[in-house]
Amino acid sequence: MSAIAVLTVISLAQGIFLCFIVALLLINRSRLSWGRRGRTSAALTLSEPVKQWLVGEGDASAVAAALRRVPADFALEQLVGGLASRVASATRDELAVALRDERWVQRSLRRSRSPVWWRRLSAARLLAVVGGERDRAMLRELLADRHPAVQTAATASLRRLADAQLVEFVLDQLPARPIAVRRYQFAELKESWRLTTPLLLRRITASAGAEHLAVWISLAEEIGSAELLARVVTLHQHPAPSVRIAAARALKRYYHPDSVAALGRLLADDDWRVRGQAARALGALGASDAVGALGRAVFDESWWVRFRAGLALAQIGEPGRRVLREVRDAGDPFAADMARMVSGLSEGGIVELAEG
Repeated sequence: MSAIAVLTVISLAQGIFLCFIVALLLINRSRLSWGRRGRTSAALTLSEPVKQWLVGEGDASAVAAALRRVPADFALEQLVGGLASRVASATRDELAVALRDERWVQRSLRRSRSPVWWRRLSAARLLAVVGGERDRAMLRELLADRHPAVQTAATASLRRLADAQLVEFVLDQLPARPIAVRRYQFAELKESWRLTTPLLLRRITASAGAEHLAVWISLAEEIGSAELLARVVTLHQHPAPSVRIAAARALKRYYHPDSVAALGRLLADDDWRVRGQAARALGALGASDAVGALGRAVFDESWWVRFRAGLALAQIGEPGRRVLREVRDAGDPFAADMARMVSGLSEGGIVELAEG
């Protein structure tokens, strides 16, 4: 084959490929335009029934009928994305009853066991709006889902459907959850604190595994109840460093002499991470009785402990700042540098760094 023939074939192939790309772009543009028109039409269909319902002049059945006439994906986005969150709990329950037996709702919920994770995600999101007592088994399965996004979406249903069994299940699974999912579940368990607190108290004991105990203590910190934090005090000398770190962090929310005494002991811990958290907590508590111990901690071998101790002394006020001035003239250059740095911070800077 001659060179001219080869070039002709290549040019023809390039022309066909270019035409194919242009056709794809045109098809995609048409599809997006059609999608926008469809969403606009669906929004108009929902607009009036929703407005009437929100101002108390319509009922939930009219909203359910309007949602039935729009695509299921759009209906789900409208429900979860804002419609259900804009009304009071009783009104939302009325909408849940009106929607629960709708065909598109039933179809979406049946996908809670789909092998495709985003279908399970849609079922979990919808369950947070329409779920009832009969759906607790489904919720448990979704909470145990292997995909973090599904776990997070299912957690939103706890506020509506939580009972002791579900809360226990979530508590026992917390250490295995990704950090982002765990933080979201903390917030929901805090909302259900009346159920969570007694179940958590039964778990925060010395016999519990260290991995579980550290997470449960962090949840106790999030809830912040005095009875939970009093239990944490009893575990501040646990043999596992992770538990002592969690305890020191949690006790910054417990304004009690027992807390200050426990943190004073943790300030002498073998693990620098524990000492740093103890210093931070003593500063948050404004523990003037710990000024002497914090002054000694400014000479710690760990930079982080020196930093936290210096900030804590500044937070305590003039007694702490007096110790910082004394440390600036001490013979230890590392402690003196830390004292000078902290003393030069503004009040706002101290607060920002101490809470960071």
